Amino acid sequence: MEVPEPEPPPTRKRRLGGPRRWTGLVVFAMAGALAGLLLAGCVSSSRTEGDYREKVANTAQAVRSSIETARLLAGAAGEGKAPGPYTSRTLSQLESAVGSVSTQFGSVQPPTREATALRGDVISLLDEVQGVLSQLRIAARQSRLQVLPRLAKPLPGLSERLRRFEELVPT
Repeated sequence: MEVPEPEPPPTRKRRLGGPRRWTGLVVFAMAGALAGLLLAGCVSSSRTEGDYREKVANTAQAVRSSIETARLLAGAAGEGKAPGPYTSRTLSQLESAVGSVSTQFGSVQPPTREATALRGDVISLLDEVQGVLSQLRIAARQSRLQVLPRLAKPLPGLSERLRRFEELVPT
């Protein structure tokens, strides 16, 4: 008597763009943000205008990385594809990281009057970013994930403004 072969267990097909994809994208973006923040954390005094501009560009790049991570996360959470505790914790870490970068940058002595004016512009912009990240964190902690995409609307404009500071140093 011949024994039939057992059927293989059914496989689940994952949808493209499903929760696991969003989580992977956010984790990847977080890793990039943290790497950028570590690089920006190496801030010291500046003796020349060029050196100061480089610190401005590095600061802008690190903060833009956090902004883009927050944008991804806000979108995913708003669509129900990122869990609340993860969203809240990540937004809190992003806010803290931007605060740290801002503090470190603010401690750098600008070498010229022009650099002092530039410092004021950058610090003001970093304060705006921190304000938006703070609103996102608060909403996430209050389990209002559906409002995150609306609260994140200023982030693309802030990111663009920071990108202009990155361009102060030719690549």
